[in-house]
Amino acid sequence: MPTLAELREQLTDESIKDILIQYDVEYVEETEDYIVFPTCCHNLIGGSSKLYYYKNSHLFHCYTECSCSFDIFDLLIKMHKLRGETITLKQAIALCNLDTTYLQDADLVKYDISQDLRFLKIANNTRLISTEDLQFKIYDKDILRKFSFDYIGLQPWIQEGISVEILQKFNIKWDPARQCIIVPNFDIKGNLIGLRGRFFRPEDIAKGKYRPIYDNGVLYSYPTGKSFYGIYENHKAIEKKKMCVIFEGEKSVLLFGSIYGADNNIGLATLGQNITREQIQYLREMKVRDVILAYDTDYEDVEQLKEVKKTYIEKAKIFTPYFNVSILLDYHFLLPYKSSPIDGGREIFEKILSEQLKIS
Repeated sequence: MPTLAELREQLTDESIKDILIQYDVEYVEETEDYIVFPTCCHNLIGGSSKLYYYKNSHLFHCYTECSCSFDIFDLLIKMHKLRGETITLKQAIALCNLDTTYLQDADLVKYDISQDLRFLKIANNTRLISTEDLQFKIYDKDILRKFSFDYIGLQPWIQEGISVEILQKFNIKWDPARQCIIVPNFDIKGNLIGLRGRFFRPEDIAKGKYRPIYDNGVLYSYPTGKSFYGIYENHKAIEKKKMCVIFEGEKSVLLFGSIYGADNNIGLATLGQNITREQIQYLREMKVRDVILAYDTDYEDVEQLKEVKKTYIEKAKIFTPYFNVSILLDYHFLLPYKSSPIDGGREIFEKILSEQLKIS
């Protein structure tokens, strides 16, 4: 009887896309290494683009609520459960148009995919390349002239503690037509590689609070895994201090700079929790020695904290071949659920920082 790993390997990348399109789930991005889907693992409709299918291991990893890995068979079981249906593993395999003639549910032993994921992380992050070889779609910076530095429009972020100096340094703008804050992303050389909007109107938020800007027939999206937000503005401070703090979102980088000063801003953001070999290579080329992972507080009680801690430790191990790495955890629940460690200001951040967990 074939193992689940052998069954997974029978499915091509196109097969995976064909299976999910039957559930109205379309991929949103594809690279040489992975395909990104909406988080259909825990959302019946919609969901953020944080479900990654890794081609070399044939596994999915959800970087939001699930925060775990699974194969296409488990994903189908999850999706049917969301629809109020229960299907067996054998039925899930059959839905992939694989032969189940010799398969018996009682004989199917779940394959330990954690080893696959560990291998995937090591493989994806050790085949390091020079960042000089990375190619981005470069956009004309003239697009930024369409937007203004509107003190009134930017009030939501100013009131949260982001300084005017930092907003100006990072070219944060206001778009009165869309009623959104414009967040440009530059590569390490200062080329414009993307624009995201932070929307506020309920009808816009329903489509996604943060989304790439679409203007005059151009979608200003960018491959988040090939760079960091803040790398252009902060790389000199990072190179000088030989350390960085990695956050999930852009706003955390801006808050860090507002609290500690523009010249001391060593914050970077990955727009999620996914780490790629390209990002690790950027850190190596900047001569970074110490990495602090400042992920959001995806926990509300002690039990959730224990589980998230395990997940964050596994993520931290991606860095250990190259850097000293530690993770920040809000052991005293000083911050609301799903907050960035920097959201509570300097005092709370430094309290959390004082209890950082070092990973060997």
